[in-house]
Amino acid sequence: MRASVHIDLPGWTKHGVDKLKARCEELHLQPRGTRGESGGQTGHTYDISNKHRLGYSEVQLVQKMIDGVNTLWKEDKEFQSKYNMGSMSTSSSKEFPNIQSKHSLVAKHVTKERWDKLCGITTKTSGFTLAKAIACAVQFDNQHCGIYAGDWDSYKDFAPVFDPIIQEYHGI
Repeated sequence: MRASVHIDLPGWTKHGVDKLKARCEELHLQPRGTRGESGGQTGHTYDISNKHRLGYSEVQLVQKMIDGVNTLWKEDKEFQSKYNMGSMSTSSSKEFPNIQSKHSLVAKHVTKERWDKLCGITTKTSGFTLAKAIACAVQFDNQHCGIYAGDWDSYKDFAPVFDPIIQEYHGI
């Protein structure tokens, strides 16, 4: 089983992608770009998954991924401090974003009214924002859904956006 999460690691990116790959190897993780297995790396957002797929229970595999991602996240904060990067976020602006994926579910359901209501919210679990959740639809013009939950609070805090997208995607 493969469990994965998308995470912004600007500090690790600045420190060196090869060093990140080596650290992931130590943690039994596999880093990928957010555009899939062969899509390459763009920016500082990575798809991090457990390296092992067989021989462990689902709980063990998911926990290995969670523990490793938490370690990378803490180390990333240290690198951001070391390189004087400050707090990196996808967008600190409250301005309505220019969504490049014009035909995505994000373009349909992230209205200016919903953006204005939700853009100032930061999740308690990991400090995730709506700007981070929709970053791929803002950056790329080829997304179908165009949204990712950064943590479990994302579904609750950004429900006015996530609920209709999930319902439409699944036809419910």
